[in-house]
Amino acid sequence: MSELLLIDVLNNPNRLLNIDDKLSYKIITEARHLSLLGQLKASCDRAHIEQDLPLHTQQQLQSGFHSYQKQQQQLLLEHQHLSEQLHDVINSWRYLRGSALQLLDNNMFAGRIKNNIDIYVPQQHVANVEKKLLNNGWRYKNIADYEETFYRRWAQQTTPLIHKQRRTELAIHFQLLPKTLSNKLNSAPLLHHHLSPSICEPATLLSPDAMVLHQAIMLFNQIDYHYGLRDIYNLYLQFVYFSQHPTFWHHLIQLHQQLGNDNSLYLAVSLCQRLFNLSVPETALAYFRQHKLDRFSYWLYRQHFINAFRHQFPLHHNIGYRDSVKSLRFRGRLKQMPIYCIVPHIIKRLIINSIPHDDEEVIY
Repeated sequence: MSELLLIDVLNNPNRLLNIDDKLSYKIITEARHLSLLGQLKASCDRAHIEQDLPLHTQQQLQSGFHSYQKQQQQLLLEHQHLSEQLHDVINSWRYLRGSALQLLDNNMFAGRIKNNIDIYVPQQHVANVEKKLLNNGWRYKNIADYEETFYRRWAQQTTPLIHKQRRTELAIHFQLLPKTLSNKLNSAPLLHHHLSPSICEPATLLSPDAMVLHQAIMLFNQIDYHYGLRDIYNLYLQFVYFSQHPTFWHHLIQLHQQLGNDNSLYLAVSLCQRLFNLSVPETALAYFRQHKLDRFSYWLYRQHFINAFRHQFPLHHNIGYRDSVKSLRFRGRLKQMPIYCIVPHIIKRLIINSIPHDDEEVIY
């Protein structure tokens, strides 16, 4: 029982009923560190065990869920401000990632903490949107000049914005996929369909298949996996919830074919099976296997991702975890920028990060 990890409890919340206070504290601390405390409470609610837990555990879970509720309220407030400020600039925009899951307002995704507000704006409208926001209390996040160049040249978003009074962070995406990936993948089909919850009008959300595919591609083509467990767990929840619709897997496969050859969806499905026992129709599995990495690469990266997801909490760091993080970080750089830029990026990153700075300015 001493090897019990947060992922084990997410898979089976009933394990919280049979552990001592010390181990319970470790699980709660791990969940808080990985921004999963609110979702752990939601998982206990779905298992109908929260009232059977010790009072101090209930209180800790509730505190994590309260943070989620405050975020959700703040998101609605920011949406109201965006609607007022952008009505004469753009007709609509799309919320992405954690913002989209909060706006779905579904019990399956309750407790999901986000790092910032992510929106997609067509590139031709970005300059006017930025200008409008900068004139209404927003400023650019304090980052190094080199990082500004990276965002503009290689990322799929502008430099993040922070509101001067409310301290909310906003990321404006002008592409749904990083530029280096867009050379191989056609991201346009991700925008063909959408969801229109009344709570976020005039904005919209990606359709369920686009939401899953977009998040899978972004997860397996990034550099930093500090929130990797949260992100793969939320992909698992989306697979479970959206697949209740009988056409979900069919539409997901169709969309994947339209985007182009990418193995991120296969990695997402296979790792959700491995980590959370996700049930996938055999016809869908047969299709995903066609996009599998070669056997050695798949085995290598699958284990690296498993190490990164399972052992992110500092108390669980080991040699395997550290090697996996280094490998995945280098893989992410290869995915996000041309190879001739990687060495200069690493050198500049080391120099800039050696200078005293706030945590928000660390460059990966």
